[in-house]
Amino acid sequence: MKRDMDLIRRIAFATEELESGQTLDGLEDVEPATFAQHVVWMKEAGLVEAIVPTRLSGEGDFAMVNRLTWQGCDFLDAARDEGLWSKAKATVIKPSASFTFGLLKDWLTSEIRQGLPTLGM
Repeated sequence: MKRDMDLIRRIAFATEELESGQTLDGLEDVEPATFAQHVVWMKEAGLVEAIVPTRLSGEGDFAMVNRLTWQGCDFLDAARDEGLWSKAKATVIKPSASFTFGLLKDWLTSEIRQGLPTLGM
């Protein structure tokens, strides 16, 4: 299975909407095994706190997201703007390009920084 950054972003947005004490155990149009594997990757990247099985079997896979971490909030803030996300997909996440999650986050942060007005004092 390939990593789908759009799905990771969707899971992060859905997690952000959770009320205290709620958990996320799937998305309506996403197969449970696909959801579970992406949650595993998000947990490994430090984006979420989640309960995941020790082994994903492919049938009845389950993962439950408890909350975004600080790093997950930072990623979501960097990836929030739809125009910037589209530019990131065209520039960094191209199907033929090799990238790391850290590179994607750094690129998004850099683009945001460049767009900020400077403070004149």
